[in-house]
Amino acid sequence: MTSQAERYFRESEYWRAWSDVPDLTADIPYALEALHPSDRRILDAPCGRGRLLRAVQELLPEAELYGLDVNEHMIAQVRRELPRVTARVGSVLEIPFPDRSFDAVLCHESFMHFDRPGPALAELARVARRRLYVSVTTTRQLNALLRRLGLLPPSGVPHWTYDYEDVLRMLPTSFGWEIRGAFLVGRKALGLSHAGHLRWHRLVGRRFPQWLLRRCGQSLFLYGTRKEPG
Repeated sequence: MTSQAERYFRESEYWRAWSDVPDLTADIPYALEALHPSDRRILDAPCGRGRLLRAVQELLPEAELYGLDVNEHMIAQVRRELPRVTARVGSVLEIPFPDRSFDAVLCHESFMHFDRPGPALAELARVARRRLYVSVTTTRQLNALLRRLGLLPPSGVPHWTYDYEDVLRMLPTSFGWEIRGAFLVGRKALGLSHAGHLRWHRLVGRRFPQWLLRRCGQSLFLYGTRKEPG
């Protein structure tokens, strides 16, 4: 079945905007926390232009890294800038690798763009041998609220949000899960630069208690560990 959202990201010019986003933003460290020094094969899907893959390569220089994205321009950029990464054009709905191919599978800042989240999550879990990481945008996202109030212009980008209870219902039971929240105040809504947003989050954003961040934060970071041996 064709994914309308994936068609948008494959055929639109949205990829150009992501090509200008800095390598390190306030959310990247949360993804890196999903990794273990023993990880040797890691998949980032969708990988975009390779921002997270670059950070993973610096953290684990001996690991085999793989990237998957529906947009051929993004994959071309990964191949050009990160030649050690095996990058392929493909869909998270049909990941072209066998079961449990990777020690860790990362799905960062993409889940909110899936119009078929259940099948996508099942595929990501299928190819994960040890760990699966997913980040989720919550219904408390500031930009979404400001758009409803007419204070920000509407966005034509396919986008879905979830609350904590939604997340609990959709997680694969073959993994044990740790869920962390983050108060990532909208950078665009507040007119912050990426560097300013990163500084703000390091100083303030991580100081709130997790019970509050899981219920009220704009992002949830899901860390899954497969229950049975890989």
